Amino acid sequence: MPRIVVPLPLADRPFAVDEARRAGLGVGRLRGADLEAPHRGVRRLVGLGSDPHDPHDPHDPHDPYDPQSALSASARALLPVMLDDWRFSRVTALGLWGLPVPWRVRDGREPLHVSATDGRGPRRPGVVTHRVRSSLDVQGVTSAGAASTGPARPRLLVDGLPIDDPVVAWVESGSLVTVDDLVRAGDALLGSWSKHDVARERTIDELRRAVASARGRRGVGRVREALELARPGVESPKETELRLLLTRAGLPEPEINVRTYDQSGRYLGKPDLRYAWCKLAVEYEGDEHRRDPRRFRTDILRRERFADAGWRTVRCTDDDLRGRQADELVARVRCLLS
Repeated sequence: MPRIVVPLPLADRPFAVDEARRAGLGVGRLRGADLEAPHRGVRRLVGLGSDPHDPHDPHDPHDPYDPQSALSASARALLPVMLDDWRFSRVTALGLWGLPVPWRVRDGREPLHVSATDGRGPRRPGVVTHRVRSSLDVQGVTSAGAASTGPARPRLLVDGLPIDDPVVAWVESGSLVTVDDLVRAGDALLGSWSKHDVARERTIDELRRAVASARGRRGVGRVREALELARPGVESPKETELRLLLTRAGLPEPEINVRTYDQSGRYLGKPDLRYAWCKLAVEYEGDEHRRDPRRFRTDILRRERFADAGWRTVRCTDDDLRGRQADELVARVRCLLS
């Protein structure tokens, strides 16, 4: 007997078992080999959400900071059984906002973090529940309750997924990730990494208010330390790692992505890090610099312009950010600064 076809719109997305039964699919059909159960009470066609070309889950396998297919697919798969007061929170929310999070979160190996404003929230494998007891002070919304602009714990939607405010998620991730992870995410919030307006170009004051109102919460000391290290103007997580490597070695703090000109006023470029007083630029080059022919040629031309204007450029890759090569990079920059 031919297999019963899963009807639209269920075939295009994860769906709740109860929804499938109302559509006429029986218990036997829901156990079919072409269906998988990403969460208890949820089914989806095998492969849906894991294909890099799935329209619900855009993912560039060469760019680790594109939206992550595994995290997005896992979160989307929980959506059919989420209640109105549930929302994705903490590191899960950071990843869904397009902010940098550890690989275990991007790859879906970290359980989904979900907060609930009423009741206990979901109890199911692969989900960590958090009960919301008070709100953080973000954009004038205080922990005392409601503000004139709306509820104290706004429920935002990203591609149809209910998610906490990214600053709230950042502060509440303090007990889950390292200080460096928090600095990368803080730099991203202050910068323009995310495609979502609410998760980009936030201010230091907003982050400070949120941290101050989180006094006594787990991990807030780690977040407070990260706040002191976060800087606006950073354009990639590797720039953050490079800056932290240099400053922790005792080198002066560099300027970040400053438009640079020669003595005649000709624009040279915007180096990742620079020490203008000694005309030293430090650039991080990821694999995309060599994969894109146009970018490769542009990088060479820009480096030559800087050299003509008397600047020295130190170029580094991911291998230079750890171990012996990191020590050599620090020594090279220190020598050029002396």
